Formats: sequence, C-alpha cells, structure tokens
Amino acid sequence: MRLSLTTSIAACSAAFAAMLLLQSCTQEGSSMSSEAESPESWQKHLKPVDSKSLADYPNRARAYVPVYSHIYTEDRERVLNLAETLSVRNTDESNAIVISSVRYQSNTGKLIRDYVPKPVLLEPMATADFVVRLDDTSGGSGASFVVEWQGSKTVNPPLIEAIMISTGSGRNLSFVCRAVDLPPAKPGEKKVDPEKRQDKQDSREKSE
Repeated sequence: MRLSLTTSIAACSAAFAAMLLLQSCTQEGSSMSSEAESPESWQKHLKPVDSKSLADYPNRARAYVPVYSHIYTEDRERVLNLAETLSVRNTDESNAIVISSVRYQSNTGKLIRDYVPKPVLLEPMATADFVVRLDDTSGGSGASFVVEWQGSKTVNPPLIEAIMISTGSGRNLSFVCRAVDLPPAKPGEKKVDPEKRQDKQDSREKSE
C-alpha cells in the first residue's frame, strides 16, 4: 500500500510538472507570436491603407527613437532588463497620418522586426503603441526604432517617444526617450540591413 501511494504521488508530481511546462511553452509561444502580429490586429482603431490612398499623404518623414532592452546597473556584468513601449501620437486635431514603417533594430544596427508590414492609418489625436517584451533582450543596450510616416501638406508632426520600464524585486525604474528627426527616405529606396552591407564590404576587400 505504501509503495502504491508513493508511486501515485510521483506520478501526480510528474504530471503536474509536465502541465506547468506545457503551460509555460504555450504562454511563451503566444507572447512570441504576438510580436509578429500586425498592430491593427489588437489596436482596432488602426486601419490598413491601400497603395492608391497613399497618394493623399505626399509628405514623408522619418524619426529615430533610442530605446534600451537592458541597461547596466553596477558594471557590465550586471544588467537590468526593460520592457519597451513605442508610442506614436497624432497631434493633429483635423488630419490623419499614415504610419508606413516601424523598424526595430539592435545595437549593431541589425533589423530585428518591422512592426508595420503594411501602412496603417492613424486618425486625428489617436495613438499607436508598439511593445517589446521584458524578456526580449535582442535589441541590447543600444536598440532603436526608426518610424516612417506620411501626412498631408498641412498636418502637424506626430509626437513619438519610447517608455522603458522595469518593476519588481524592490526596484522600480522607468524613463522616456523622445524621437529625433531623420532625413526622409526617398520613394522606392530599399532598406539595407547593416550586416548585409558589411558582408558586401568584406567581400569587396577580399577581392581587392
């Protein structure tokens, strides 16, 4: 009887551990897949824009936003992970803008993901959010967003900023980084991954 009870307890413990592992994997898979979701899938006020409608928004602009997936606390071996929220706010009371690209890049300049695979419309005074999870440290301490947007000739520029936050373990930290303007991209200009550009440079040097 004692052996049977011990065996039953062991079997229950194994089943419980397996259930926890499955739940953890499911949650992780769900959160990972959410990163690849288009923003309008969970922000219903964002509407896709077709190529014909883009002609109504001739003015193009870009902004660079510094962000941090972690920061160093006491030395380079001790880091604090941060969750990142990029906020794009349309400050115009009358005119919509189009968010055409939101590229998240690592501290080496490598493209990690583009949060806006297709242009989306941001209505007057509306806000679009783009989130990088706390456990996603792929960006590093020098990560960045490059936001491309389009508007009419009379539109106010959006307010673009990133909020970094970490809570728990008796330590709460949050801070904000504002965007800075970049020269607008030329129509049809291809985005080149810095790593591919470096590979071309290396192969060119070897051939010489």
